[in-house]
Amino acid sequence: MDQDYKQGERARGTSAQDGRGDSPAAIDSRARQVIDRILQGASERERAIFSQRTFGDEPILRTGADLRREREATASAAAPSAAPADAGATGMRPAPLPGASGREERAALRRAARAELPPRPRPTHGDALRQRSWLDELDAPLDADGPSSGWPYDGWSWPHPDVAPSHPRQGSRKASARAGSNLPQTLRELRQLETEPQPNGTRLTGVSLFVAQARLAASYEDDSAPSPFGVRYRYSVSYRDLSDEELRGYFAWRTAWRAHREDRIPYTYGHILAAELVNGIGAEPGMPCLQELVRLRDRATELDADGMSSGLAFDARRWIRDYAVLHNLPAELATSADERAFAQAVATLRTAERAVLCETGARGLTPKDMPAHVPTDADVWKAMAALSSYNVERSPFLRNNPQSAAAVGAAVFRALAKHCGKRRKTNLVDGLVGWESSVGWFPFPDLPCTLPKELPSPTYRIDACTRVTTLAGRWFIYRGYEHVGKSRDLGRILRAMDRQMREDWDDPRALKPRPLAKYLEKIVVQASAEERQRELEAESRKIVIDLSKLGGIRAAAATTREALLVDEEIEDEPAATTAPAPSSPAPTASAPMAHPVHAGEKNAAPSVANPTATDGTTAAATSPASPNPVAAEDGQTPCGLDFLELKVIARVSEGKPFSDLLGPGKPMASVLVDSINEKLFDELGDTAIEYVDGEPRLVPDYVEDVRDICGL
Repeated sequence: MDQDYKQGERARGTSAQDGRGDSPAAIDSRARQVIDRILQGASERERAIFSQRTFGDEPILRTGADLRREREATASAAAPSAAPADAGATGMRPAPLPGASGREERAALRRAARAELPPRPRPTHGDALRQRSWLDELDAPLDADGPSSGWPYDGWSWPHPDVAPSHPRQGSRKASARAGSNLPQTLRELRQLETEPQPNGTRLTGVSLFVAQARLAASYEDDSAPSPFGVRYRYSVSYRDLSDEELRGYFAWRTAWRAHREDRIPYTYGHILAAELVNGIGAEPGMPCLQELVRLRDRATELDADGMSSGLAFDARRWIRDYAVLHNLPAELATSADERAFAQAVATLRTAERAVLCETGARGLTPKDMPAHVPTDADVWKAMAALSSYNVERSPFLRNNPQSAAAVGAAVFRALAKHCGKRRKTNLVDGLVGWESSVGWFPFPDLPCTLPKELPSPTYRIDACTRVTTLAGRWFIYRGYEHVGKSRDLGRILRAMDRQMREDWDDPRALKPRPLAKYLEKIVVQASAEERQRELEAESRKIVIDLSKLGGIRAAAATTREALLVDEEIEDEPAATTAPAPSSPAPTASAPMAHPVHAGEKNAAPSVANPTATDGTTAAATSPASPNPVAAEDGQTPCGLDFLELKVIARVSEGKPFSDLLGPGKPMASVLVDSINEKLFDELGDTAIEYVDGEPRLVPDYVEDVRDICGL
């Protein structure tokens, strides 16, 4: 038998050397032999432990739960006598039976671990007092010169439980602070209101406590120096939430605020001051109180601009709005001018959109639902500019062509409103500024104040899109928009409109194109082309009368009339002056005398017929062929220009200097040019003379117009 085994082993070794593989059974037997040789030197206990932690002997179909149950059974059989003794001594439950769940096993182990710990001692009344005294000690302020001699701990170390505080206090933190603090008499009385019972046996709490404390200290002033420690940020704070140092610091700050000597507004102190004001303490209810809230908002806004932001300006705007609603004050005081303008723009666009939807029959609307007042194109364009992130005032083309811009903008808006009404679930204005909403209104949520049972007015309109109403004893606020910021989508549409209009109107200042949806680009291009075609057709049928040439026509007519009158006098004068000659022997003697008379009358006729000749002007100035400026029939020059200004314009139009026309008693050249531009602005709508390289020149676009106006 042994010889056969040895021969088999030699055969297998030979095959291994030859490189041929062994069967799985042969490999398993060799592994078993190696393991047996390793375990020969181990003790029985080590062998048992090793075999329990290995799964080589276990079949594949055995699960982990089967192995756990077998281990539990082995452990319970190993110590059968110790379990009852331990259970009786410690009160433990018996070990779980084989097959129990892992949850019960872990619970048994935890109970065994807890049983080994000593019982926890119950805290006594003295321990509670000692712990409360530690809290009082921690709440006590540090001395400016350092800790006192009786300080129970040094630096940042926690006090030892056996060390008694230097100044023990009784009761709660606030009660102990009242008993031994150095607060003034008024503030001590204010603290006593927190614990003193009322005649009915109850204590003041909440809003009633704050109002009573505020009325008690309504006129109290504290001129002490402010605390070197900053006050903590608190939301919805009252006197009860302040420490003694913060309480005294608040009244010192309030004294400076009332005297207009404050340099900052701590967030917590601003909340307490606003709570006093809305409860009618510190200012008369109504307009005086609202003015104090406005002052608080303005000062907080200034500090925000200076980099000392406390976040109080945002809350103050809400307090002002709520106070104006509760006291039925003018709506102009409830919001700012920018907020009212934004709301009015939203209301205008919503009305215009409703009119478009009624015309097209979208959203279930009919022409019967048409609003009573439909905004004009100018109103729609103004509202679009107010809601757009694209500033139309910075565009020179849109600024110089307001009527064309309004017509194109209104057409684009109507086309987009119709498109959204038919093909979108969301209306155009809802997509720009958000939906309309109506929610419950709760004024002053962060201030302790007493609210009235009902509003002075059943409906208070804050602006064109916001109002507060009462329904079934509850207050609701209705808002016509959600987003206050300007719309970037609308800004892209208006920029595309500006670019397209510049291209259609042949404006040299073109804009670069930007990506835009195809349907939006189509709407903009069509609206701009239609308006341009309409304007060209209107200009072709327009009769233009240039009133600037009326002065030259009148002057020429006056000169012609004067010349005709002189010729008629010359023709009629001989017949009128010829008289029957006396019977004299020399009738020819009177002829030489009559000729000088006629000559004198001929020379005097222009001075009588031309009144301007006596004013220092020459006859050449009134001649139609004269290149100099002409005056009107009544002696007035065109556009109110004087003769010096007309001469200057003539020199400037020819590119010649006019410094020789100036001198003592005459205005400076710059002043004279400005006067000419102001007088010609009504006719041209722009500057007529500009400086080029330091020399005055006529604007090239207006050279012919200026010459026609001035008769050059």
